[in-house]
Amino acid sequence: MEWERVREKIIEQVYPEQKELRDARSVYEKISAFIEGEYGLETHFAGSTGRGTCMSGDKDIDLFVLFPRDTERKTIEQQGLTVGKKAFENFDGEYQVEYAEHPYTKGQINGHEVEIVPCYKVSPENIKSAVDRTPHHSKWASENLNQRQKKDAVILKKFLDSGGLYGSSLKVQAFSGYLCEILIAHFGGFKELAEEAENWRENEVIDPENHHGGGLPQALKEKFSDESFVVIDPVDPERNVASVMSAQNYSRVIHRFWQFNRDPSMKFFQEEEREISQFEVKQEIDRRADFLVMEFERPEAVEDVIYPQMRKTLRRLENVLEEKQFRIFETGFHVGEEKTRILLELEASLPEVRKQKGPKVFHGVEHLEQFTEKYENTFIEDERIWAKIDRDYTEAKAFLNDFLSGEVEELEKKGIPDHVAKKIVEFRFTEAVPDDEEWLKYLAEKLKVKENE
Repeated sequence: MEWERVREKIIEQVYPEQKELRDARSVYEKISAFIEGEYGLETHFAGSTGRGTCMSGDKDIDLFVLFPRDTERKTIEQQGLTVGKKAFENFDGEYQVEYAEHPYTKGQINGHEVEIVPCYKVSPENIKSAVDRTPHHSKWASENLNQRQKKDAVILKKFLDSGGLYGSSLKVQAFSGYLCEILIAHFGGFKELAEEAENWRENEVIDPENHHGGGLPQALKEKFSDESFVVIDPVDPERNVASVMSAQNYSRVIHRFWQFNRDPSMKFFQEEEREISQFEVKQEIDRRADFLVMEFERPEAVEDVIYPQMRKTLRRLENVLEEKQFRIFETGFHVGEEKTRILLELEASLPEVRKQKGPKVFHGVEHLEQFTEKYENTFIEDERIWAKIDRDYTEAKAFLNDFLSGEVEELEKKGIPDHVAKKIVEFRFTEAVPDDEEWLKYLAEKLKVKENE
Protein backbone atom coordinates (compact mmCIF):
# COMPACT_ATOMS: atom_id res chain seq x y z
CA MET A 1 0.00 0.00 0.00
CA GLU A 2 1.54 3.32 -1.03
CA TRP A 3 2.28 5.85 1.71
CA GLU A 4 -0.41 8.42 0.82
CA ARG A 5 -3.13 5.80 1.13
CA VAL A 6 -1.69 4.60 4.42
CA ARG A 7 -1.46 8.20 5.61
CA GLU A 8 -5.11 8.92 4.86
CA LYS A 9 -6.16 5.78 6.69
CA ILE A 10 -4.15 6.76 9.76
CA ILE A 11 -5.61 10.26 9.74
CA GLU A 12 -9.14 8.80 9.65
CA GLN A 13 -8.33 6.76 12.74
CA VAL A 14 -6.28 9.12 14.89
CA TYR A 15 -6.81 12.75 13.87
CA PRO A 16 -9.69 14.47 15.71
CA GLU A 17 -12.76 15.61 13.83
CA GLN A 18 -13.28 19.35 13.67
CA LYS A 19 -16.19 19.05 16.10
CA GLU A 20 -13.86 17.67 18.78
CA LEU A 21 -11.51 20.61 18.36
CA ARG A 22 -14.38 23.13 18.31
CA ASP A 23 -15.90 21.65 21.47
CA ALA A 24 -12.57 21.87 23.29
CA ARG A 25 -12.03 25.47 22.18
CA SER A 26 -15.57 26.36 23.25
CA VAL A 27 -14.90 25.04 26.77
CA TYR A 28 -11.58 26.90 26.89
CA GLU A 29 -13.21 30.16 25.77
CA LYS A 30 -15.91 29.91 28.46
CA ILE A 31 -13.33 29.35 31.21
CA SER A 32 -11.12 32.09 29.78
CA ALA A 33 -13.99 34.58 29.67
CA PHE A 34 -14.78 33.85 33.32
CA ILE A 35 -11.15 34.35 34.43
CA GLU A 36 -10.67 37.52 32.41
CA GLY A 37 -14.00 38.90 33.60
CA GLU A 38 -13.46 38.10 37.28
CA TYR A 39 -9.75 38.75 37.63
CA GLY A 40 -8.71 40.78 34.58
CA LEU A 41 -6.07 38.21 33.70
CA GLU A 42 -5.17 37.11 30.18
CA THR A 43 -5.14 33.37 29.40
CA HIS A 44 -3.52 31.12 26.81
CA PHE A 45 -4.81 27.87 25.27
CA ALA A 46 -1.69 25.68 25.39
CA GLY A 47 -1.11 21.99 24.75
CA SER A 48 -1.72 19.87 21.68
CA THR A 49 -5.50 20.39 21.79
CA GLY A 50 -5.02 24.14 21.52
CA ARG A 51 -2.63 23.69 18.59
CA GLY A 52 -4.74 21.10 16.76
CA THR A 53 -2.04 18.45 17.10
CA CYS A 54 -3.80 16.10 19.51
CA MET A 55 -4.95 12.56 18.86
CA SER A 56 -8.63 11.79 18.56
CA GLY A 57 -10.28 11.36 21.95
CA ASP A 58 -7.74 13.59 23.70
CA LYS A 59 -9.92 16.06 25.59
CA ASP A 60 -7.16 17.78 27.56
CA ILE A 61 -7.38 21.55 27.91
CA ASP A 62 -4.23 23.25 29.20
CA LEU A 63 -5.19 26.78 30.18
CA PHE A 64 -2.37 29.08 31.25
CA VAL A 65 -3.17 32.16 33.31
CA LEU A 66 -0.70 34.94 32.47
CA PHE A 67 0.41 37.09 35.40
CA PRO A 68 2.35 40.37 34.99
CA ARG A 69 6.12 40.04 35.13
CA ASP A 70 6.46 42.01 38.39
CA THR A 71 4.04 39.75 40.34
CA GLU A 72 5.66 38.25 43.45
CA ARG A 73 6.18 34.47 43.27
CA LYS A 74 4.17 33.93 46.46
CA THR A 75 1.32 35.98 44.99
CA ILE A 76 1.26 34.04 41.72
CA GLU A 77 1.14 30.76 43.63
CA GLN A 78 -1.66 31.86 45.94
CA GLN A 79 -3.74 33.74 43.36
CA GLY A 80 -3.11 31.08 40.72
CA LEU A 81 -4.75 28.50 42.96
CA THR A 82 -7.61 30.85 43.83
CA VAL A 83 -8.32 31.55 40.15
CA GLY A 84 -8.22 27.85 39.29
CA LYS A 85 -10.46 26.76 42.15
CA LYS A 86 -13.04 29.48 41.44
CA ALA A 87 -13.09 28.57 37.75
CA PHE A 88 -13.79 24.90 38.49
CA GLU A 89 -16.45 25.80 41.03
CA ASN A 90 -18.11 28.22 38.60
CA PHE A 91 -18.51 25.41 36.03
CA ASP A 92 -19.44 22.74 38.61
CA GLY A 93 -16.19 20.92 37.91
CA GLU A 94 -14.33 18.53 40.17
CA TYR A 95 -10.70 19.40 40.80
CA GLN A 96 -7.59 18.71 42.80
CA VAL A 97 -4.39 20.63 43.47
CA GLU A 98 -1.24 19.38 41.75
CA TYR A 99 2.32 20.60 42.11
CA ALA A 100 4.95 21.49 39.49
CA GLU A 101 7.08 24.66 39.70
CA HIS A 102 3.87 26.37 40.85
CA PRO A 103 0.87 24.65 42.40
CA TYR A 104 -2.02 24.42 39.93
CA THR A 105 -5.55 23.03 39.67
CA LYS A 106 -6.52 20.01 37.62
CA GLY A 107 -9.90 18.39 37.09
CA GLN A 108 -12.92 17.94 34.83
CA ILE A 109 -15.24 20.47 33.23
CA ASN A 110 -17.92 19.37 30.75
CA GLY A 111 -16.19 16.04 30.10
CA HIS A 112 -12.79 17.62 29.42
CA GLU A 113 -9.62 17.15 31.46
CA VAL A 114 -8.67 20.71 32.38
CA GLU A 115 -5.47 22.10 33.89
CA ILE A 116 -5.36 25.72 34.99
CA VAL A 117 -1.70 26.72 35.35
CA PRO A 118 -0.37 30.11 36.49
CA CYS A 119 2.70 31.52 34.75
CA TYR A 120 4.44 34.82 34.05
CA LYS A 121 3.70 36.80 30.92
CA VAL A 122 7.30 37.35 29.82
CA SER A 123 9.40 37.12 26.68
CA PRO A 124 11.34 33.88 26.05
CA GLU A 125 14.54 35.66 27.14
CA ASN A 126 13.05 36.56 30.53
CA ILE A 127 11.33 33.37 31.68
CA LYS A 128 11.32 32.84 35.43
CA SER A 129 10.20 29.20 35.47
CA ALA A 130 9.81 26.30 33.02
CA VAL A 131 6.06 26.81 32.70
CA ASP A 132 6.64 30.34 31.37
CA ARG A 133 8.02 28.77 28.16
CA THR A 134 4.84 26.86 27.36
CA PRO A 135 2.85 29.71 25.76
CA HIS A 136 5.89 30.46 23.57
CA HIS A 137 6.10 26.80 22.57
CA SER A 138 2.46 26.90 21.50
CA LYS A 139 2.95 30.12 19.57
CA TRP A 140 6.01 28.73 17.73
CA ALA A 141 4.27 25.48 16.79
CA SER A 142 1.14 27.30 15.60
CA GLU A 143 3.20 29.64 13.42
CA ASN A 144 5.42 26.90 11.95
CA LEU A 145 2.99 24.07 11.22
CA ASN A 146 0.53 24.14 8.34
CA GLN A 147 -2.59 21.96 8.37
CA ARG A 148 -0.94 18.99 6.66
CA GLN A 149 1.98 19.17 9.07
CA LYS A 150 -0.36 19.27 12.07
CA LYS A 151 -1.81 15.99 10.84
CA ASP A 152 1.69 14.61 10.30
CA ALA A 153 2.57 15.57 13.88
CA VAL A 154 -0.34 13.44 15.06
CA ILE A 155 0.78 10.60 12.77
CA LEU A 156 4.26 10.82 14.35
CA LYS A 157 2.78 10.72 17.85
CA LYS A 158 0.77 7.62 16.98
CA PHE A 159 3.82 6.00 15.35
CA LEU A 160 5.83 6.55 18.53
CA ASP A 161 2.98 5.69 20.88
CA SER A 162 2.46 2.33 19.17
CA GLY A 163 6.11 1.54 19.81
CA GLY A 164 6.10 2.67 23.45
CA LEU A 165 8.19 5.73 22.58
CA TYR A 166 5.77 8.61 23.18
CA GLY A 167 6.02 10.53 26.43
CA SER A 168 8.55 12.81 28.10
CA SER A 169 7.93 11.75 31.69
CA LEU A 170 10.82 10.28 33.63
CA LYS A 171 8.93 7.00 33.46
CA VAL A 172 8.88 6.83 29.64
CA GLN A 173 11.99 8.93 28.75
CA ALA A 174 11.08 9.39 25.08
CA PHE A 175 9.42 11.98 22.80
CA SER A 176 7.28 14.86 24.03
CA GLY A 177 4.46 16.24 21.91
CA TYR A 178 6.34 19.51 21.41
CA LEU A 179 9.43 17.60 20.21
CA CYS A 180 7.26 15.78 17.65
CA GLU A 181 5.93 19.08 16.36
CA ILE A 182 9.41 20.61 16.10
CA LEU A 183 10.69 17.64 14.08
CA ILE A 184 7.74 17.72 11.67
CA ALA A 185 8.16 21.47 11.12
CA HIS A 186 11.92 21.10 10.67
CA PHE A 187 11.87 18.19 8.19
CA GLY A 188 8.61 19.14 6.46
CA GLY A 189 6.51 16.03 7.12
CA PHE A 190 6.40 12.56 8.59
CA LYS A 191 7.81 10.71 5.58
CA GLU A 192 10.68 13.19 5.21
CA LEU A 193 11.46 12.83 8.93
CA ALA A 194 11.42 9.03 8.69
CA GLU A 195 13.90 9.05 5.81
CA GLU A 196 16.29 11.31 7.73
CA ALA A 197 15.89 9.67 11.14
CA GLU A 198 17.19 6.25 10.13
CA ASN A 199 20.57 7.96 9.56
CA TRP A 200 20.75 9.83 12.86
CA ARG A 201 24.03 9.37 14.68
CA GLU A 202 25.03 9.20 18.29
CA ASN A 203 24.71 12.68 19.86
CA GLU A 204 22.82 13.99 16.81
CA VAL A 205 22.21 17.75 17.01
CA ILE A 206 19.22 19.48 15.37
CA ASP A 207 18.89 23.25 15.63
CA PRO A 208 15.63 24.24 13.84
CA GLU A 209 16.11 28.00 14.22
CA ASN A 210 19.87 27.81 13.57
CA HIS A 211 20.55 29.56 16.88
CA HIS A 212 24.15 28.34 16.90
CA GLY A 213 25.17 28.70 13.26
CA GLY A 214 25.62 25.02 12.55
CA GLY A 215 27.67 24.12 15.63
CA LEU A 216 27.16 24.20 19.38
CA PRO A 217 29.40 26.43 21.50
CA GLN A 218 31.72 24.56 23.88
CA ALA A 219 29.60 25.40 26.93
CA LEU A 220 26.55 23.69 25.40
CA LYS A 221 28.61 20.73 24.19
CA GLU A 222 29.60 20.17 27.78
CA LYS A 223 26.08 20.79 29.07
CA PHE A 224 24.59 18.23 26.65
CA SER A 225 27.52 15.77 26.73
CA ASP A 226 25.51 13.02 28.44
CA GLU A 227 22.45 13.41 26.22
CA SER A 228 21.92 11.04 23.30
CA PHE A 229 19.85 13.37 21.13
CA VAL A 230 19.96 17.16 21.08
CA VAL A 231 17.16 19.29 19.62
CA ILE A 232 17.64 22.97 20.42
CA ASP A 233 14.45 24.62 21.62
CA PRO A 234 13.35 27.15 18.99
CA VAL A 235 12.40 29.60 21.77
CA ASP A 236 15.33 28.91 24.13
CA PRO A 237 18.78 28.50 22.52
CA GLU A 238 20.28 26.92 25.63
CA ARG A 239 17.68 24.18 26.15
CA ASN A 240 17.58 20.66 24.71
CA VAL A 241 13.96 19.63 24.07
CA ALA A 242 15.06 15.96 23.91
CA SER A 243 17.07 16.01 27.15
CA VAL A 244 14.89 13.43 28.91
CA MET A 245 15.32 10.78 26.19
CA SER A 246 17.25 7.67 27.22
CA ALA A 247 19.99 6.25 25.01
CA GLN A 248 18.01 3.03 24.64
CA ASN A 249 14.88 4.82 23.42
CA TYR A 250 16.92 6.94 21.01
CA SER A 251 18.34 3.72 19.54
CA ARG A 252 14.90 2.13 19.43
CA VAL A 253 13.36 5.02 17.52
CA ILE A 254 16.11 5.01 14.87
CA HIS A 255 15.58 1.28 14.41
CA ARG A 256 11.80 1.77 14.23
CA PHE A 257 12.14 4.40 11.49
CA TRP A 258 14.53 2.09 9.62
CA GLN A 259 11.94 -0.70 9.76
CA PHE A 260 9.15 1.64 8.67
CA ASN A 261 11.09 2.90 5.64
CA ARG A 262 11.34 -0.65 4.34
CA ASP A 263 7.65 -1.38 4.87
CA PRO A 264 5.57 1.82 5.36
CA SER A 265 2.41 0.04 6.50
CA MET A 266 -0.38 0.31 9.06
CA LYS A 267 1.30 -2.15 11.44
CA PHE A 268 3.53 0.66 12.76
CA PHE A 269 0.45 2.58 13.94
CA GLN A 270 -1.31 -0.22 15.78
CA GLU A 271 -0.70 -1.51 19.28
CA GLU A 272 0.45 -5.09 19.26
CA GLU A 273 -2.19 -7.28 20.88
CA ARG A 274 -0.57 -10.19 22.67
CA GLU A 275 -2.08 -12.79 24.93
CA ILE A 276 0.77 -14.25 26.92
CA SER A 277 0.07 -16.96 29.49
CA GLN A 278 1.83 -17.61 32.77
CA PHE A 279 2.98 -20.92 31.30
CA GLU A 280 4.73 -19.21 28.36
CA VAL A 281 6.54 -16.75 30.64
CA LYS A 282 7.53 -19.55 33.02
CA GLN A 283 8.85 -21.56 30.08
CA GLU A 284 11.10 -18.64 29.11
CA ILE A 285 12.32 -18.20 32.70
CA ASP A 286 13.13 -21.93 32.98
CA ARG A 287 15.33 -21.61 29.88
CA ARG A 288 17.45 -18.94 31.53
CA ALA A 289 19.74 -18.54 34.54
CA ASP A 290 18.53 -18.00 38.11
CA PHE A 291 15.81 -15.41 38.67
CA LEU A 292 15.34 -13.40 41.83
CA VAL A 293 12.29 -11.18 42.21
CA MET A 294 12.16 -8.68 45.05
CA GLU A 295 8.77 -7.25 45.99
CA PHE A 296 7.87 -4.27 48.19
CA GLU A 297 5.19 -1.60 48.47
CA ARG A 298 5.07 1.19 45.90
CA PRO A 299 7.10 4.21 47.08
CA GLU A 300 4.98 7.17 48.15
CA ALA A 301 5.94 9.78 45.58
CA VAL A 302 4.96 11.00 42.12
CA GLU A 303 6.15 9.01 39.08
CA ASP A 304 8.76 11.62 38.12
CA VAL A 305 10.40 10.93 41.50
CA ILE A 306 9.80 7.17 41.72
CA TYR A 307 11.29 6.18 38.35
CA PRO A 308 14.67 7.97 38.64
CA GLN A 309 14.99 6.64 42.19
CA MET A 310 14.19 3.09 41.06
CA ARG A 311 16.79 3.33 38.26
CA LYS A 312 19.37 4.50 40.78
CA THR A 313 18.41 1.68 43.17
CA LEU A 314 18.74 -0.92 40.44
CA ARG A 315 22.17 0.39 39.41
CA ARG A 316 23.30 0.27 43.04
CA LEU A 317 22.15 -3.33 43.46
CA GLU A 318 23.84 -4.33 40.20
CA ASN A 319 27.11 -2.75 41.36
CA VAL A 320 27.20 -4.35 44.79
CA LEU A 321 26.27 -7.78 43.39
CA GLU A 322 29.02 -7.53 40.78
CA GLU A 323 31.49 -6.50 43.49
CA LYS A 324 30.69 -9.82 45.14
CA GLN A 325 31.23 -11.51 41.74
CA PHE A 326 27.61 -12.54 41.09
CA ARG A 327 27.35 -12.41 37.30
CA ILE A 328 24.30 -10.46 36.13
CA PHE A 329 22.55 -11.19 32.83
CA GLU A 330 19.31 -9.14 32.92
CA THR A 331 17.74 -6.66 35.32
CA GLY A 332 14.63 -4.52 35.44
CA PHE A 333 11.87 -3.18 37.64
CA HIS A 334 8.13 -2.63 37.46
CA VAL A 335 6.12 -0.11 39.47
CA GLY A 336 2.52 -1.26 39.84
CA GLU A 337 -0.47 0.39 41.48
CA GLU A 338 0.35 -1.19 44.83
CA LYS A 339 3.50 -3.31 44.47
CA THR A 340 6.96 -2.64 43.08
CA ARG A 341 9.13 -5.49 41.88
CA ILE A 342 12.81 -5.75 40.95
CA LEU A 343 13.89 -8.47 38.54
CA LEU A 344 17.41 -9.94 38.67
CA GLU A 345 18.55 -12.68 36.30
CA LEU A 346 21.94 -13.72 37.58
CA GLU A 347 24.27 -16.45 38.73
CA ALA A 348 22.65 -16.69 42.16
CA SER A 349 25.03 -19.24 43.73
CA LEU A 350 28.82 -19.22 43.76
CA PRO A 351 31.49 -21.69 44.97
CA GLU A 352 32.68 -21.16 48.53
CA VAL A 353 36.20 -20.44 47.33
CA ARG A 354 37.27 -17.90 44.72
CA LYS A 355 40.60 -17.33 42.94
CA GLN A 356 42.42 -14.05 43.45
CA LYS A 357 44.87 -13.15 40.68
CA GLY A 358 48.35 -12.04 41.66
CA PRO A 359 51.46 -10.83 39.76
CA LYS A 360 53.48 -12.89 37.31
CA VAL A 361 56.48 -14.53 38.96
CA PHE A 362 58.77 -12.52 36.66
CA HIS A 363 57.57 -9.20 38.12
CA GLY A 364 60.04 -9.36 40.99
CA VAL A 365 60.45 -10.61 44.55
CA GLU A 366 58.89 -7.49 46.07
CA HIS A 367 55.52 -8.08 44.34
CA LEU A 368 55.53 -11.78 45.26
CA GLU A 369 56.22 -10.98 48.91
CA GLN A 370 53.44 -8.34 49.04
CA PHE A 371 50.93 -10.80 47.59
CA THR A 372 51.88 -13.74 49.83
CA GLU A 373 51.82 -11.51 52.92
CA LYS A 374 48.24 -10.54 52.07
CA TYR A 375 46.99 -14.00 51.07
CA GLU A 376 47.87 -17.36 52.62
CA ASN A 377 46.67 -20.14 50.30
CA THR A 378 48.76 -19.35 47.21
CA PHE A 379 49.73 -21.38 44.16
CA ILE A 380 51.28 -20.97 40.70
CA GLU A 381 49.22 -21.26 37.53
CA ASP A 382 50.25 -20.11 34.01
CA GLU A 383 53.31 -18.15 35.18
CA ARG A 384 51.25 -16.21 37.72
CA ILE A 385 50.73 -16.49 41.46
CA TRP A 386 47.16 -16.95 42.65
CA ALA A 387 45.40 -17.32 45.99
CA LYS A 388 42.34 -19.26 47.10
CA ILE A 389 40.04 -17.11 49.23
CA ASP A 390 36.85 -17.95 51.09
CA ARG A 391 33.91 -15.87 49.87
CA ASP A 392 31.91 -13.67 52.22
CA TYR A 393 28.73 -14.70 50.39
CA THR A 394 27.95 -17.63 48.14
CA GLU A 395 24.21 -16.90 47.76
CA ALA A 396 22.88 -13.70 46.19
CA LYS A 397 19.74 -13.90 48.32
CA ALA A 398 21.73 -13.92 51.55
CA PHE A 399 23.85 -11.00 50.40
CA LEU A 400 20.82 -8.90 49.38
CA ASN A 401 19.07 -9.67 52.67
CA ASP A 402 22.11 -8.39 54.58
CA PHE A 403 22.75 -5.41 52.30
CA LEU A 404 19.15 -4.18 52.60
CA SER A 405 18.80 -4.83 56.32
CA GLY A 406 18.85 -2.10 58.95
CA GLU A 407 17.14 1.25 59.29
CA VAL A 408 16.07 3.50 56.42
CA GLU A 409 18.90 5.92 57.20
CA GLU A 410 21.43 3.10 56.84
CA LEU A 411 20.06 2.17 53.42
CA GLU A 412 20.31 5.80 52.29
CA LYS A 413 23.99 5.78 53.35
CA LYS A 414 24.43 2.65 51.21
CA GLY A 415 23.15 4.53 48.15
CA ILE A 416 19.43 3.69 48.15
CA PRO A 417 17.33 6.86 47.48
CA ASP A 418 15.02 8.03 50.26
CA HIS A 419 11.53 7.20 48.92
CA VAL A 420 12.61 3.74 47.79
CA ALA A 421 14.56 3.10 51.00
CA LYS A 422 11.41 3.60 53.08
CA LYS A 423 9.72 0.71 51.26
CA ILE A 424 12.52 -1.61 50.15
CA VAL A 425 13.59 -2.01 53.77
CA GLU A 426 10.62 -4.39 54.07
CA PHE A 427 11.12 -6.23 50.76
CA ARG A 428 10.60 -9.96 50.32
CA PHE A 429 11.60 -12.45 47.66
CA THR A 430 8.63 -13.73 45.69
CA GLU A 431 7.78 -16.06 42.81
CA ALA A 432 8.92 -14.79 39.42
CA VAL A 433 5.51 -15.42 37.85
CA PRO A 434 2.74 -14.55 40.33
CA ASP A 435 -0.89 -14.08 39.32
CA ASP A 436 -0.52 -10.42 38.33
CA GLU A 437 -1.46 -9.31 34.79
CA GLU A 438 0.60 -6.09 34.82
CA TRP A 439 3.73 -7.90 35.97
CA LEU A 440 3.11 -10.74 33.52
CA LYS A 441 2.89 -8.26 30.64
CA TYR A 442 6.08 -6.56 31.83
CA LEU A 443 7.94 -9.87 32.00
CA ALA A 444 6.74 -10.88 28.53
CA GLU A 445 8.03 -7.63 27.02
CA LYS A 446 11.24 -7.62 29.06
CA LEU A 447 12.15 -11.22 28.28
CA LYS A 448 10.91 -11.04 24.66
CA VAL A 449 8.49 -13.93 25.21
CA LYS A 450 6.98 -15.08 21.92
CA GLU A 451 3.31 -15.90 21.76
CA ASN A 452 2.67 -19.55 20.96
CA GLU A 453 1.12 -20.12 17.55
